[in-house]
Amino acid sequence: MDLLILSTGKMGQKTFELALEDSFFTKVKGISSEELHMEEYTQYNVVITFSRPQAIFKTLDYCIRKNIPLVIGTTNFTNDQQNEIYKSSKKIPILQASNMSIGMNLLFKLAEITAQIIGGQTDIEIIEAHHNQKKDSPSGSAKTLIDFIQKGLGYDTKLKHGRVGEEVREKGEIGVHAIRGGNIVGYHEAQFIGPLETIKLCHEAHDRGVFASGALTACKFIVNVPPNFYTMEDVFDFTLRKRS
Repeated sequence: MDLLILSTGKMGQKTFELALEDSFFTKVKGISSEELHMEEYTQYNVVITFSRPQAIFKTLDYCIRKNIPLVIGTTNFTNDQQNEIYKSSKKIPILQASNMSIGMNLLFKLAEITAQIIGGQTDIEIIEAHHNQKKDSPSGSAKTLIDFIQKGLGYDTKLKHGRVGEEVREKGEIGVHAIRGGNIVGYHEAQFIGPLETIKLCHEAHDRGVFASGALTACKFIVNVPPNFYTMEDVFDFTLRKRS
């Protein structure tokens, strides 16, 4: 299986290293999105991108023309960019995830279930922490965590980003807090705070390898499915069916 990785950053490098050690992949190449035109005459079985959002149109065009499944690990797309991804998934298989860690995706599901059962009777707060070079806030994974919680609640909620001054917490809002410092790889926590007890669900990544490993699992999944839009939930469902 031939894999093309579009990223020269930390995630791309880690994914490249792990892919070289995985016998599933017979050829692995990592380039920047600006170099994609140089691969016009080379065929790959799957492409994974961690490149900046602005490069997504070029990446989609390349994969559609060459009929290559695509895994997207980039976040912070505009509405137009995201709509183009959905539209393109009718032509090729596309898997998109803000976080491909197995543990983080388990946290998403646990948070959804918790919100479904007790979310309406608790105050919900989200805390996320990353290294001091991370630009976006809150993180894409924190946004996904909120999406799963709102899915469990069955309705959208008001989001309160940080707290300052004198104000009372509004009923039903979700507090969102971002920490930036040092070399923190990634920490996410959801608190469900009730009058008599508090439930805390959290995930901490110790190494970027956990994201890269999940990304390669996503690549192995996407090459065996028809054109559609997929998430890591589909990967887990597929894995569980294989084990049963």
